[in-house]
Amino acid sequence: MKRLSRLFCVALATSLLLSPFGCGSGTAVAEDSAEDTEWDSEIGFDSLAEIEENFAFHFVSTQNERRSDEFNYSWTLVDGAVQRVGNIDAYSDTVNIAIMTYTGNVYSDFELSVDVRCGTSTSYWPVIGIRQQIPGKYYTTEGGGTGVFMQQNGKITLWGPISGGIVEKDIPDIDSYYPSVWHNIRILAVGTVLTVFVDGKEVLSSSVLSTDYVKGYISLQSVNNDCSFDNFKIRDLSSATEIANEENRYERADEGIPLDDLIK
Repeated sequence: MKRLSRLFCVALATSLLLSPFGCGSGTAVAEDSAEDTEWDSEIGFDSLAEIEENFAFHFVSTQNERRSDEFNYSWTLVDGAVQRVGNIDAYSDTVNIAIMTYTGNVYSDFELSVDVRCGTSTSYWPVIGIRQQIPGKYYTTEGGGTGVFMQQNGKITLWGPISGGIVEKDIPDIDSYYPSVWHNIRILAVGTVLTVFVDGKEVLSSSVLSTDYVKGYISLQSVNNDCSFDNFKIRDLSSATEIANEENRYERADEGIPLDDLIK
């Protein structure tokens, strides 16, 4: 559901988009409204039919046990947003992970915007998975790409095949950050450079992405938490866009066949 928001997002300077290496957070950037971006796909989560047409669902009981799932096993629609329900254990660790994988395309360079709200049932978090080789894989496991998420203490966190293994950084105005209200997360991935904005403010920009995972699926993940997602928007920034929904490609990737063997 489209939310009236005052969240403004910042676009990288043209020089960053043209460079595979980018630069640090000191790079000059220009303010731009997310409303002005021409997105390739926008999904407001108002319609169950639209959700099921564009996403595949998996449940990971532990970090290495994955199975295909149905939407209503782990998710529901509440006030025009997707919310995690069921199989949440306040006494467990990072288990019982529900994953919604966007199947419309695979991406190397892209811009993504999504509204996120953390639940109050546990101390864990919602995650955006990027460049995932295998749909429904957890970001700490092989083929799971990189996870981008906000910890409840206000740290933006990158986890997966990235330089340094784990990157954590406090968001601006961390003292006024409340995890259980809506926040906008905007991601720019260009080459190995990942830039993350929270509520329109740049949190980090550095060459952290591994060259081992240069393209893959995008997913929304709930790690043992009753979190919510809304207003999923994405656009391809690659010079050569991969063809969406190539015959049997998703099904074969879901079986664990590496994307590099499926996409030429």
